[in-house]
Amino acid sequence: MNEPAQNTDRFRVFVVALTLLNTIFAAILSGLQVDANIRADQANRDSQYYALLASNEVIRFGHQSAYDLKLLATTTREAQQSLVMQLTALELEDDGENESATALVSQSEVAQARSDTGSALSVFYTDPRYAPSEPGGLPDSDAYLADLSKAANDFVARQNAASDEYHTWDNKADSYIAVLSILAIAFFLLGLAQSTVRMRFFFAASALVVMILAAVWTGFILLS
Repeated sequence: MNEPAQNTDRFRVFVVALTLLNTIFAAILSGLQVDANIRADQANRDSQYYALLASNEVIRFGHQSAYDLKLLATTTREAQQSLVMQLTALELEDDGENESATALVSQSEVAQARSDTGSALSVFYTDPRYAPSEPGGLPDSDAYLADLSKAANDFVARQNAASDEYHTWDNKADSYIAVLSILAIAFFLLGLAQSTVRMRFFFAASALVVMILAAVWTGFILLS
């Protein structure tokens, strides 16, 4: 007479223990889901922040390179014009047109002065990283462009990393919600196990299987 009652009591204790374990599991999952959402929001803000910095750096890069390259082109053109005037003045002197030759020499000196002034203001001649290695040589424009675009490329790389991190944590948060939905099914099965006698073992075992599957899934989410 007492044995069925004892078995029923033991079963009820087992179901209560499963319910308590499931509740603790759900509470931990809720904490993990909240933490994943917080991390996703932080990564999303970082991604937007770095995207803004990259955009500003690209704009600055465009203005800076336009100024420096235009100054380089002007300086080179003035130097070439000065050289052409000097050669033309020599030809005029040979032809006996000394007055015209003198005027061209003066213009050549003015053009060369403008070229020298531009060179003194140009990063291509004042910065040893880009300055010509020998007199009359060309500046290293490739190194200049690489250095100027480095900051923008770094910001883009950080933005991509932050974006990847955002998607990772956002996917984890969604996965935790899916696991919580599964645990809700376990709660439902445990409730049925307490309300019925004939199918109580089936519902309790089903709830335990669901909880194990949820635990395994949670482990995969944590390791991913």
